[in-house]
Amino acid sequence: MHPLVEDFTAYLAKVRGRSPRTVLAYGREVQTFADFLAGRDRDLISAGKAEIRSFIFELKGRGLGSASLARALAGLRSFYRWRLKEGAGDYNPAVQVAGPKAVVRQPLFLTEREMDILLDPEADGAEPLKLRDQALLELAYSSGLRVGELVGLDQDDLDMGRGALLVRQGKGGKDRLVPFGQPAAEALKAYLAVRPLLAGPESARALFLGRRGRRLGDREVRRVLAARLTQAGLDGAFSPHSLRHSFATHMLSAGADLKAIGEMLGHTSLAATQRYTHLDLEFLRQAYRSAHPRAKAGQDKKGAHGELE
Repeated sequence: MHPLVEDFTAYLAKVRGRSPRTVLAYGREVQTFADFLAGRDRDLISAGKAEIRSFIFELKGRGLGSASLARALAGLRSFYRWRLKEGAGDYNPAVQVAGPKAVVRQPLFLTEREMDILLDPEADGAEPLKLRDQALLELAYSSGLRVGELVGLDQDDLDMGRGALLVRQGKGGKDRLVPFGQPAAEALKAYLAVRPLLAGPESARALFLGRRGRRLGDREVRRVLAARLTQAGLDGAFSPHSLRHSFATHMLSAGADLKAIGEMLGHTSLAATQRYTHLDLEFLRQAYRSAHPRAKAGQDKKGAHGELE
């Protein structure tokens, strides 16, 4: 790894408190750029906007999509912003490079009925792993957690008395307190009663444990959800993040305040939460079209006596 990349990633982790995933992603993007420059007799210090544009163009030629290109550019912007803070350089060359046009994808979410089917406790049993899976999915939907936040929970992060949990160092390096509902509380109590049966030497703090007594990982959560979706006869395209989208969509549809939803989700800006307003509007449109007598264009016009005019 390039020495500057090592210093940069250390800054992101220790000073900015960025998540390990972000640190790894940004470090990888800058290192890829450094390798790109090495073949052109340039380096990270001397590179300018022309080199960054060429780099982004090459990545596009490799078939990378808009999201990947945007992530690469974000990593470079963060890197050169750090260089300016360190007193190196006069400007951030990555800021002068326009990013790819973002493709806005509507979040994939389950309907309330589908969530009822997915979380039906009768679908599972009283075995420790099944009780864990029930608590895992109930909490994911009840609190709208990211999968990384979910598996990162410790037992001490739960406040069963208040029905809330503490998310430590969420996205953006901020802690937040998030409530959870009664079904999640009941599922957690049932799981915690059998958790000692799963515990191992490395599981003193972790809330959710795997078969070997270690902290549950992201991939295992995906497998748990995939198995439950198949069992419930639901679309296998849903992911753990779909539970988060379902949480936000259903909260908004029920009249919850947009800012409050954003705080529970851990969004750093209201704009990140506002995309759910489009989903809510679509719900209203569908309800309107199916129920209002004059919602459909080109319908037959009737006279006062119900006869066609």
